[in-house]
Amino acid sequence: MGPMASTKSPPEEAISPAAWRALAIGAAGFVLVGFNGTATNLAFGDIIETFSRTPETTIAFVSSGYLIGTAAFMPLAGRIADRRGRRRIFMIGVAIFGISALLSALAPNVWILVAARVLQSVGGALVIPASLSMALPLFPASRRSGAVAAWAAAGPISAGMAPTISAAVLQISSWRWLYLLSAPISLVVLLLGSRHLQEVATASAKDRLDYLGAVLGTMGIALFVFGVGKGQDWGWSSLIIVGCFVVSILSIAAFFTQSARHPQPLIDFSLFSSRQVWVANLANTLVSVTSLSIWLVWPLYLQRLWDYSSLQIGLALTAGPVAASLMTLLGGRIADRVGHRIPIQVGSVIMVAAVGWCWFMLSEDGTYVTSFLPGIAMFGTGWGLSSPTMNSFALDAVPEESWGSMNAAFNTLRNVAGAVGVAAVVAFIGDSDRLDIVAAFDRTFAFLFVFTALGAACVLLLYPNKKALASSSSRDSAN
Repeated sequence: MGPMASTKSPPEEAISPAAWRALAIGAAGFVLVGFNGTATNLAFGDIIETFSRTPETTIAFVSSGYLIGTAAFMPLAGRIADRRGRRRIFMIGVAIFGISALLSALAPNVWILVAARVLQSVGGALVIPASLSMALPLFPASRRSGAVAAWAAAGPISAGMAPTISAAVLQISSWRWLYLLSAPISLVVLLLGSRHLQEVATASAKDRLDYLGAVLGTMGIALFVFGVGKGQDWGWSSLIIVGCFVVSILSIAAFFTQSARHPQPLIDFSLFSSRQVWVANLANTLVSVTSLSIWLVWPLYLQRLWDYSSLQIGLALTAGPVAASLMTLLGGRIADRVGHRIPIQVGSVIMVAAVGWCWFMLSEDGTYVTSFLPGIAMFGTGWGLSSPTMNSFALDAVPEESWGSMNAAFNTLRNVAGAVGVAAVVAFIGDSDRLDIVAAFDRTFAFLFVFTALGAACVLLLYPNKKALASSSSRDSAN
């Protein structure tokens, strides 16, 4: 009896109801943010029609402006959450998100819409890092990869709901109603949070936050993405575009210098001394150029080359997020049982195959089942296995008091890459009436293939070996 009992695997540690409630409410906030982003991409064509006198590269800032703001503000948001209370910051973020959604719905022109979306990005930046870090300490260490996967699944779940819901709304009404829907949902999340969330103790600090670093980082990111987005219109050698890139480089360099000497930097670069952390973040950055922008490319492709209606586009896109949500949960279970390597590496390779499929197999006379469905389903599968697991892989290498900051850094890099990707693909695709539209989409998929392949190469070639992982774990235990 004794020997037989010793061969059984130890039982999984129990998870408290409070942990599940905190994770569910945090995931609901993440769903709210994710739904809004996907809905914006789907409504992009309708927004263009509403503001038909405005260049499409300017309207693109409705999407990329949100990504810029989220990326620029998220490091500060993560630090504030770690210092001031993750529940408090989450609730403030949801409130800002709901108010700005209402402003987006009422915007009379493009620039007010962009401004409202930037304000919404501030709310999203507050929500994302706090939504996970306020729940994660309530989970036992052996179940945290699964918790991160369950939280991350909220992203593709929201993306899965968004196309169908958005398409139905666009079929009977205006894109403005897509933003209006977020206001009452935000109110529901606030009511649930006020009733069920409790503040988790976090480390306190007396030093002032690095507000100068926040300004420098925001300026650097915004000018770089603006230059990428408008370079095609204004000319890559124009004084304004060149000036944007020069000031952007100087601002980012100053941001690194400021971060190195400030006692409470927005991004603690000492955390990146771990190979586990910098490999996960580098791969995440490269892949995110594709993973955020391709959801804008696919609706435009279906609309402009296959003449799909909004409802058809919404239904066509659903397969990708559904596959991603299922594989995200599976990837978390695999990571909890055998480690992060398998889901990260296998998922990354599948994503490369998916973008390659879109590049070579999509054509004007293709069909949904034979041309489009395999590519989007493969991409959702690969993303679901790899990207959320990369997030938990990075968090696994840093101390608990830095989870909010690391989650913010991970998602900041993701959104910076996504903003660059959105600006680049809009510049590649150009206006809907261009004669070489098929070639334009081919160049777009080639561009996305390169970055996806680089991300896969990163996790295949640079993934830390067992000795490096053991050394990192020993350092964390000692700290």
